Amino acid sequence: MNDTRQTLVDLLVFSLLVAIGVAGRWGQPEWCFTPTAAAAIFAGRYFNRLWIAALVPMAILAISDTRLSAYDSYGVLIATYAALAFPAVLGKWLGNHRGGWSAAWRWGVCGLVPALVFFVVTNFAVWVFESDYPRTAAGLLACYTAAVPFFRWMLMGDVFYLVVLFGAAALAGVRWTAPSRLQPQPATARENYLKRA
Repeated sequence: MNDTRQTLVDLLVFSLLVAIGVAGRWGQPEWCFTPTAAAAIFAGRYFNRLWIAALVPMAILAISDTRLSAYDSYGVLIATYAALAFPAVLGKWLGNHRGGWSAAWRWGVCGLVPALVFFVVTNFAVWVFESDYPRTAAGLLACYTAAVPFFRWMLMGDVFYLVVLFGAAALAGVRWTAPSRLQPQPATARENYLKRA
């Protein structure tokens, strides 16, 4: 694929992931059930440069935050953006497997870790920067306890959207090549025959 065509495909993939993420955040059925982390993982798997992959969740958040409630502090905003950029690293890591149990384990990590990182990082930031919880161990525990329902929804959303995004790529007949990139599956002999007929 020539450079111009690859750049156009990259822009299309970037824009599509951002659009899916924004639509998912605006239309979420329950708070935190969004495609943001899954889009970041997909971007990390797809884009050669990690900083480009990390721009996907940043763009999703920046655009969708224009219609969602604002953060009460910059500390929570920074923690949220950082926690949702992290899954792009997992996407890079996901691409470095050979299959079998290694692949299954990596998929499991990609399904669980983003929600766990988000839960730990953002609730700590809420406790530090904007909550009325006392600045004690008991107050921190109360803050985390209050956020458990959101963790559950985010975990379900991450797993659901990972299946949707990577499943759609598989159904579209694409395969991953090293180090990433989607490539069309080679045409079968029957498809080649039908094209000539």
